[in-house]
Amino acid sequence: MEVKMPVKDIMTRDVVTVDVKSDVLHLAKKMLDCDVGSVIITNKQQPVGIVTERDIVRKIVSKNLKPDALSIKELMTTPLITIPATEDVTDTMHMMVKMDIRRLPVVDNGKLVGIVTDIDLIAVSAEMGNIFSDLIKMHRENIFSMEAPQKINRGICEECGDNVDTLLLVNGKLLCESCRETLEML
Repeated sequence: MEVKMPVKDIMTRDVVTVDVKSDVLHLAKKMLDCDVGSVIITNKQQPVGIVTERDIVRKIVSKNLKPDALSIKELMTTPLITIPATEDVTDTMHMMVKMDIRRLPVVDNGKLVGIVTDIDLIAVSAEMGNIFSDLIKMHRENIFSMEAPQKINRGICEECGDNVDTLLLVNGKLLCESCRETLEML
């Protein structure tokens, strides 16, 4: 069973933007004021590019340039890669890894509605891990409360971590056949 979650459920809705006609000093101050590592660049309210802290370091600081030496248009990364709000979180993760990007603006009907970052994805993954852990604990309590559970179909061995078709309850642990045999040999 595959569960789909749209990015609109995890995206940051308040996206920091700067108009393409602004100057780099204004952009940098806005990044500091809003405590963000990137800004979406707009032209007539339409998202057209992105500027990250890394862009500023690579294109200005490392070349010992003054902020006004470049326009935002020269500094920004374009074309802007975006996703719709209905895009699946898992597909978004794969896309970001494949394209080696850490931020994806979320656009619906040409309008910027949010942004998803690698940190958002890590946070949702960690939360899902916590939920899975709680579910496993609940399942374990149900197993242990049964009279004499011997076999469990499909699960993760608590010794080796393998996902197997059959688990056996041995000394309060759910073990695969191989780990059970190893334990018996000891």
